[in-house]
Amino acid sequence: DDTEIGYDIFLGVPKHRAPEVVRTSGLTDASGYIPVNPKTLATSFPGVYAFGDCAKQGTPKAGNFAEGAARAVATTLIASLRSGTTPEPHLGTGTCYIEFGGGRIGRVDVDFFSHEDPIGTYFPPSLALRAGKEEFGSSRRARWFSR
Repeated sequence: DDTEIGYDIFLGVPKHRAPEVVRTSGLTDASGYIPVNPKTLATSFPGVYAFGDCAKQGTPKAGNFAEGAARAVATTLIASLRSGTTPEPHLGTGTCYIEFGGGRIGRVDVDFFSHEDPIGTYFPPSLALRAGKEEFGSSRRARWFSR
Protein backbone atom coordinates (compact mmCIF):
# COMPACT_ATOMS: atom_id res chain seq x y z
CA ASP A 1 0.00 0.00 0.00
CA ASP A 2 1.54 3.32 -1.10
CA THR A 3 -0.81 5.45 1.02
CA GLU A 4 0.97 8.07 3.03
CA ILE A 5 -0.36 8.98 6.44
CA GLY A 6 0.45 12.44 7.77
CA TYR A 7 1.66 12.76 11.32
CA ASP A 8 3.35 15.13 13.71
CA ILE A 9 6.17 13.93 15.87
CA PHE A 10 7.94 15.46 18.80
CA LEU A 11 11.15 13.97 20.14
CA GLY A 12 12.25 15.46 23.42
CA VAL A 13 14.94 14.72 25.95
CA PRO A 14 14.75 16.41 29.34
CA LYS A 15 17.72 18.50 30.39
CA HIS A 16 20.32 16.42 32.17
CA ARG A 17 21.43 18.00 35.39
CA ALA A 18 22.70 17.19 38.81
CA PRO A 19 19.97 17.05 41.47
CA GLU A 20 19.57 20.09 43.71
CA VAL A 21 21.13 18.26 46.66
CA VAL A 22 24.30 17.76 44.59
CA ARG A 23 24.31 21.33 43.26
CA THR A 24 24.13 22.72 46.81
CA SER A 25 26.76 20.31 48.20
CA GLY A 26 29.78 22.21 46.92
CA LEU A 27 30.74 19.47 44.45
CA THR A 28 29.53 21.32 41.34
CA ASP A 29 31.06 24.24 39.51
CA ALA A 30 29.22 27.23 38.01
CA SER A 31 27.77 24.97 35.27
CA GLY A 32 25.89 22.94 37.89
CA TYR A 33 27.87 19.78 37.09
CA ILE A 34 30.64 18.02 39.00
CA PRO A 35 34.02 18.46 37.27
CA VAL A 36 35.91 15.16 37.09
CA ASN A 37 39.06 13.73 35.59
CA PRO A 38 37.62 12.20 32.38
CA LYS A 39 39.74 9.02 32.62
CA THR A 40 39.33 8.30 36.36
CA LEU A 41 36.10 10.21 37.20
CA ALA A 42 37.84 11.52 40.35
CA THR A 43 36.52 14.83 41.68
CA SER A 44 38.63 17.48 43.42
CA PHE A 45 37.60 15.85 46.72
CA PRO A 46 39.86 12.90 47.70
CA GLY A 47 38.10 9.54 47.38
CA VAL A 48 35.00 11.05 45.72
CA TYR A 49 34.04 10.04 42.17
CA ALA A 50 31.17 11.15 39.94
CA PHE A 51 29.74 10.01 36.62
CA GLY A 52 26.50 10.01 34.67
CA ASP A 53 24.08 12.91 34.54
CA CYS A 54 25.73 14.88 37.37
CA ALA A 55 29.32 14.78 36.06
CA LYS A 56 31.17 16.89 33.52
CA GLN A 57 33.19 14.00 32.07
CA GLY A 58 33.62 14.88 28.40
CA THR A 59 31.16 12.36 26.95
CA PRO A 60 27.41 12.46 26.24
CA LYS A 61 25.07 11.80 29.13
CA ALA A 62 23.90 8.47 27.79
CA GLY A 63 23.61 5.16 29.61
CA ASN A 64 26.38 3.31 27.83
CA PHE A 65 28.89 6.10 28.58
CA ALA A 66 27.81 6.05 32.24
CA GLU A 67 28.23 2.27 32.18
CA GLY A 68 31.85 2.62 31.02
CA ALA A 69 32.48 5.33 33.61
CA ALA A 70 30.98 3.14 36.37
CA ARG A 71 33.28 0.29 35.33
CA ALA A 72 36.29 2.63 35.59
CA VAL A 73 35.27 3.84 39.06
CA ALA A 74 34.60 0.27 40.25
CA THR A 75 38.03 -0.94 39.13
CA THR A 76 39.64 2.10 40.80
CA LEU A 77 37.90 1.33 44.10
CA ILE A 78 38.83 -2.35 43.86
CA ALA A 79 42.44 -1.42 43.06
CA SER A 80 42.57 0.81 46.14
CA LEU A 81 41.55 -2.17 48.27
CA ARG A 82 43.83 -4.72 46.58
CA SER A 83 47.45 -3.85 46.15
CA GLY A 84 48.87 -4.73 42.74
CA THR A 85 45.55 -4.32 40.92
CA THR A 86 45.54 -1.75 38.12
CA PRO A 87 42.44 0.38 37.64
CA GLU A 88 40.76 0.47 34.24
CA PRO A 89 40.49 4.01 32.83
CA HIS A 90 37.25 5.34 31.41
CA LEU A 91 37.66 4.82 27.65
CA GLY A 92 35.04 7.35 26.57
CA THR A 93 33.58 5.01 23.97
CA GLY A 94 29.96 4.18 23.29
CA THR A 95 27.41 2.94 20.80
CA CYS A 96 24.15 4.56 19.81
CA TYR A 97 21.49 2.65 17.90
CA ILE A 98 19.02 4.66 15.81
CA GLU A 99 15.58 3.39 14.70
CA PHE A 100 14.61 4.39 11.15
CA GLY A 101 11.31 2.54 10.82
CA GLY A 102 10.47 -0.52 8.79
CA GLY A 103 12.62 -2.59 11.15
CA ARG A 104 15.77 -0.81 10.01
CA ILE A 105 18.39 0.16 12.59
CA GLY A 106 21.43 2.39 12.19
CA ARG A 107 24.40 2.56 14.54
CA VAL A 108 27.10 5.03 15.50
CA ASP A 109 30.20 3.98 17.45
CA VAL A 110 31.87 6.98 19.08
CA ASP A 111 35.28 7.41 20.72
CA PHE A 112 35.79 10.63 22.70
CA PHE A 113 39.22 10.11 24.27
CA SER A 114 41.59 8.23 21.93
CA HIS A 115 42.17 11.14 19.54
CA GLU A 116 42.44 14.90 19.76
CA ASP A 117 38.82 15.23 18.61
CA PRO A 118 35.99 12.71 19.02
CA ILE A 119 35.65 10.23 16.17
CA GLY A 120 32.68 8.16 15.13
CA THR A 121 31.86 5.38 12.74
CA TYR A 122 28.40 5.38 11.18
CA PHE A 123 26.71 2.17 10.07
CA PRO A 124 23.73 2.94 7.78
CA PRO A 125 20.28 1.59 8.62
CA SER A 126 19.67 -2.05 7.82
CA LEU A 127 17.57 -4.95 8.98
CA ALA A 128 20.76 -6.81 9.94
CA LEU A 129 21.61 -4.28 12.69
CA ARG A 130 18.33 -5.05 14.50
CA ALA A 131 19.82 -8.22 16.02
CA GLY A 132 22.78 -6.22 17.36
CA LYS A 133 20.48 -3.66 18.97
CA GLU A 134 18.33 -6.38 20.52
CA GLU A 135 21.40 -8.16 21.93
CA PHE A 136 22.76 -4.84 23.25
CA GLY A 137 19.52 -4.22 25.15
CA SER A 138 18.96 -7.78 26.38
CA SER A 139 22.54 -8.18 27.63
CA ARG A 140 22.22 -5.03 29.72
CA ARG A 141 18.81 -5.97 31.11
CA ALA A 142 20.22 -9.36 32.10
CA ARG A 143 23.35 -7.88 33.66
CA TRP A 144 21.59 -5.06 35.50
CA PHE A 145 18.34 -6.67 36.61
CA SER A 146 18.83 -10.46 36.78
CA ARG A 147 19.78 -12.06 40.04
